Parts: sequence; structure tokens; C-alpha cells
Amino acid sequence: MSRGAERDALANSGEVSSQQVGSAGSGPRRSASGPVRAGVRRVRYLLEHGRHGVQAHHTVVGNAVRVTVASCAAFYVCRYGLGLTVMSVYATFTVVSLGALARIPGSGRQRATTVLTALPAGLVLITLGTLLAVQTWAAVVGMLVIGFMVAYAGTTGPRIAGAAPGMQLLYILPCFPPYAPDTLGQRLSGFLLGAVLLALGERFVMPDPETPSFRRLLANAADAAARLADHHGGPPPVQALAEARTAEEALHPSGVPPADRPASPSVAHKAMAHGAEAVRTLLARLDALHTGAGPQREYQPETVALLEGISVSAREAAGALRQRTRRLRPGEGPSATTLQEELAPVRAHRAVDTLERLSTDDRLVYLRRRSQVVQAADCAVVLVLATRLMLGDRSVERNPAGHTFAYARAGALELWWQRLTMHLTPRSVIFQNACRFALGLAAARAIAGLLDLQHGFWVLLATLTLTRTTSLETWSAVRQALTGTLVGAVLAGGMLALVNDRDTVYAVVLPVVMLVAFTAGPLRGLAWAQGGFTLVVATLFAQVSPVTWQLAPVRLVDVLVGSLIGLACGLVAWPRGASGEVRRSMAALCSAIADTIGHTTTRVVERSGSTELFALNRALVLARESLAQYQSEPRQDEVQPDWPALLVAGKDARRGERLLPGRPGRITSPEVGAWLRHAADRTAADYRSLAQHLCTDGSTPRGSPQPLDIRALLAVAPAIPHHSPDTETRAVSAALLLDSVIWLDALTADLTHLHQEM
Repeated sequence: MSRGAERDALANSGEVSSQQVGSAGSGPRRSASGPVRAGVRRVRYLLEHGRHGVQAHHTVVGNAVRVTVASCAAFYVCRYGLGLTVMSVYATFTVVSLGALARIPGSGRQRATTVLTALPAGLVLITLGTLLAVQTWAAVVGMLVIGFMVAYAGTTGPRIAGAAPGMQLLYILPCFPPYAPDTLGQRLSGFLLGAVLLALGERFVMPDPETPSFRRLLANAADAAARLADHHGGPPPVQALAEARTAEEALHPSGVPPADRPASPSVAHKAMAHGAEAVRTLLARLDALHTGAGPQREYQPETVALLEGISVSAREAAGALRQRTRRLRPGEGPSATTLQEELAPVRAHRAVDTLERLSTDDRLVYLRRRSQVVQAADCAVVLVLATRLMLGDRSVERNPAGHTFAYARAGALELWWQRLTMHLTPRSVIFQNACRFALGLAAARAIAGLLDLQHGFWVLLATLTLTRTTSLETWSAVRQALTGTLVGAVLAGGMLALVNDRDTVYAVVLPVVMLVAFTAGPLRGLAWAQGGFTLVVATLFAQVSPVTWQLAPVRLVDVLVGSLIGLACGLVAWPRGASGEVRRSMAALCSAIADTIGHTTTRVVERSGSTELFALNRALVLARESLAQYQSEPRQDEVQPDWPALLVAGKDARRGERLLPGRPGRITSPEVGAWLRHAADRTAADYRSLAQHLCTDGSTPRGSPQPLDIRALLAVAPAIPHHSPDTETRAVSAALLLDSVIWLDALTADLTHLHQEM
């Protein structure tokens, strides 16, 4: 019996048992102990379901426990042990900002590493906030610049993006009066203590479990590809195909934990992403090879030889990914030389054979099928070279296929500069969000300074936490926050009036209030989070300085002011969020694909020109980010095209730009070159037409993309004799031509799918 069936059976048996008990306990013969037994059963039920609830929400509960333990320890040591109130406030708010407000992804070890890595930046932010608090205008300008920089820094990876809200708070807290540079030492000491305690808590107090590293996922996919390549004919390998599809899905960006994604601009991470794209394509080609030709099939000897080479290369790559922890030495690691030597003659032979059959294959069915194993071998070569590059071997660019790794020649500063400037455009949703947050925080700081609000820090905190990417979402957040703050203010006012100045009571209550607030907020929603945080603030500040019940309405007013500022910024700065940007970014991607088709074809035909991948990469990144934000924004049902299919088209265009210009051979026939240019121009024109349609938001795109005119190619392609001094040279040129045809055919198929969806 399966586990699911067992669970169903147990559930059914439980229902029957409870019904039987209820029947036995009802009626005239009910014993006096019935209510007691019912109460016991009810307690057991609540305990059991409570235990399952805690297990289901382990991450939220664990984070609440860690933040509570670290912040209370920091506060008690500084406030009651050392008697330093300023240090206690900064230590506590450091833990809260980086542990509760921030959303740092990853396991306990990864989160602790991120917190410790942020120490230098935190010291700088607190120092700048302290020094710029001398004047309101200086604090506002600093808030504008630093607010943008911290939010924009999220472009460099999920960990930095997750830590950004907490890092904002490290500048916001010291940039308010009183201007007290003499307390900078306490502020920095409190920050360091809080960060270290939080890192220890992340590592040792209910730490989030480790997840498989991206290299392990990549190695699993390579092993799955090797098992598929071991199949050399006969019925499809059902088990191996299922394992391969599972391994491919595990590498999908949506399935990889954010902290494990190769998202930084380093060479190693770029090589990881490159290898992942290669192995996913490898699995797709092997899947199509084994399932696209019927239940039984015998492979030709050259196909079997390539499959064996793919299997060996993939296994070597998987072994290196699992075992290597140091840089490769010359001659070490996986090698693609043997596979490349086997692939070159097969590519040329199949090109000659396929050209002879094109007259009866105007829909390219035969060509696609014959090219599957060749494309799979290409991907296996790229996987091996990407593995060597991520393990430190930059000599891969000297490989015959090394032209696909142009970024291996770039320095670290160049790669980081490209990443930071990639989103520096108003068409980037990350740029828009950074501007929205910076403007909102600067406006909140200006208003808090001009109105001389008693706790202006809370105004900026409300603006920071309540501003959303759309005005409707911001308004929804503001309504919930005000409701929660109002309830929390009433409870906090009552507590302050009842307890008065008895610090011992506040010290005992603080851990309980923190634990409840940091657990209920993520689980129950924004209203609970704001209400709970209001109680936390009241309990904390009551131990720092004498306060009265009037602190609660001050908190409510500050949250109201911050909410209105956030709402105003949401109405002024890109109020629709990514809803309009996603179409513009996809239109820009279509234009970039069209330009890439032209550049690639020119380099294939004329062997001249330069790589233009930056524009396409930038368009792909901007389109992917806008789509991700659009999908995360709550909105009414809207009919949208199949945007992921367009991202696939962009990757197909990039794959051709990487591979084709560096292939051996030349297209010497002017007629053949003219046909290839014409076919590429027509495909590019279709993508530009789609871009125009997306910009104008028309109902349906004009026309439908036409398949490649293979008969026109046959009319100009010269026959290749089997026995001639230049047969080998002409066969290599034919292989380059057919590789280009397959590339254009894939882009045309992507476009046809998009037209059908629209």
C-alpha cells in the first residue's frame, strides 16, 4: 500500500472510530465520565494538530525563536548587565532588522554567513546615518542616495536582495535626532553584538535544514543524462526517462532554493548557470531521441558511438562536480576531447546525408530527428567545459568549443560592472522599485524632520514595510497595517497604563510578546504583524526610558503618516507595477532576438562582426524580472500570452549566437549565403512584428510566421559528391549550414507557438 493510501485509510479509520465513540457515548446509558473523556479527547486533538501545525510552520516558528532569543539576550546584556541603553537599542534592532524584517534565504549556515558578511556594510550605514543626522537636509539626501543603493544592490543576488530591507533599517535608525556622534561607539558595538548573536542563533537555534547545493543538483542531472545515453535502442527507457525529467525539473529556477541559485556575476556562478542550461537541453534532446520514433527503434553505429561518448562525458562531469573542492590542475578533471573527435565526422556525414533528403523533407521532420543526438553531444561538450570553468580552469576558451564562454576572459570587476549597469534603466522593475523606495523613504525623512515628530523612525519604518509594487497592493497593505496598529496601540496603551514603570514586568513579558508577534505576523498576515510589533516596541521602549500610555497613540500616528507617504509614492511612481512593464520588456526581448538573428547570420556567412550578447542577455534578464514580479502581484484574472515561451525563444537565440559563429567551415556559395540571410531576415522581421504588436497592445498579431523555404535552399545548394578532393571541406560547410537551418527553425517554431497562444 502506498503512503497516500495508508494516510487515507488511517484517516477513514479515525473518522469511523470517532463516530463509534460518539454513538456509544450518546443516549441514556452515557456514563458520568463522558464529559471528562470528551475533554481529554479534545485536548489530545488540539495537541496533535498543534504539533503538526508547528512542524508545518517550522521555518516561521524557528525564525521567531531565533530572533526572540538573540534580541532578548542582546537587550538584557546591554541594558541590565552593562547599563548602556543606546547599545541595547541598537543591538536589539539589529537582530530584528536582519532577522525579522529582512528575508534572507537559505539554511541556517547560509543565513549566518550572510549576516556576518553584512557586517562591514552595516558599520558603514550606521556611521553615515549618525553623521548625516546633523541636519534634516543632509539626512534626507543620504536617505535618497543610500535608500536607492541598498535596494538596487539586490540585483547582485537573492541573499543581498533578501537582506536589503534590514540593511535599510541600519541607516534609518541613527539618522534621526538627537545628533549624537559621541554615541557612535555604543551604536557600532550594539550592532556588532546583535549581528553576532543573530548569526549564532541562525546556526545553532532551530536552524533551517541544509538543501542540496546547486552543484549537486547539476551532478544529479548529469548522471540522469548519462543513464539516458546508455540506452542504445529498443523500447523507451521508462525509468531512466522519469528520473531524467525529475532531475530536469529540480534544476528549474523556480525549483531551486533562492540561496542556492547561481545568481551572482562571478565566473563560477555564470558557468553554473551555463552548465545548467546545457544539461537541461541535453536531457530534452535525449528525451526526444528516445520517445519520438515509436516504441521500437534501432540506432545506427555512429549514433551509438555518440551516445557512449555523451554518457562518459556526463559521468565525468558529475563526478567532478561531486568531488572537486579545489581548483583544477592541468590535465585534471573531465575532458570533452574524445566526444568532440567523434562528433565532428558524424556532424559532417549527417549533413551530407540530410541534404540529399531535403527535397522530400520540406517540413524538416527528418532533419530535426537526425540532429537530436548531434545537439545532445554539443550540450554534453558545453557541460564538460562549464564544469571545468566553474572549477577554476579558464583555459576552456582555447578549446574548439570555447567560444561559447566569452565571459571566461572577463575580469571580476568587468563582470560585476556589467551586472550593476544591466538594470540601470527605467525599464527595469528592479530600478523602478529602488526609485520608489528611495523616494518614499526620503519623503518620510523630510516630513518627520520638518514636523519634528517624536518618533520619526517609526514613520520611515512604516513606509519601508508597507510600500508595495502596485498602488492597489499598497492600499491593501495600508488598511491591514492601520487596523493591526490600532488594535496593538489599544493593547499597548492599556499595558503601559497598568504596569506603569515596573521594569521587571516588562523584562519578563518581552520574550513572550516577541515570540507571539514574530510568529503570528508571518502566519496570520500584516495586521497581526503590525499589531504585534506595536506591542514589542512599547514593551521595549518602556525599559529604555520613562514612557506613558501616550506612546501608543504616537505609534499609531507615525504609522498613519508613513502609510500615507508610501501610498502617495505608490500612486506617483509606476502605480501599475509590472503589468505594463512586462509587455514592454517582452517587446524589447523580441527586438533583441531579431537583432541577434541578424548578427549571428552575418557572422556565420561573412565570418565578420563581433558578439552582441550583452544586449540579448540584458533583454532576457529584464523580461524575466518583470515577469517574476508580475506573477507575484495580486491582480484580477488577465489573459496573457505564454511569456515563458518567449523567454525560451530568447535562450534559443542566445544558444545560436554562442555556438554557430565559432563552428568550423564556411558558406562559400553566394547563393546559399543569400538564402540564409533572406531566411534570417524574414524570421527577424516576424519577431519585430511581434514586438510592434506587444507595444501597441493589439488584439492579435498580424500574419503568421511561415516555415523556412527549404525548396528555395535546394535550388541553390550545390550537390556534394561523395568522392572528391574537397568533399570533407564541403561537408563541414554543409554541417554549418544545416546547424543554422535548425537554429532558425527552432526560433520559427517558438514564434508559431506564441502566435497560437495569442
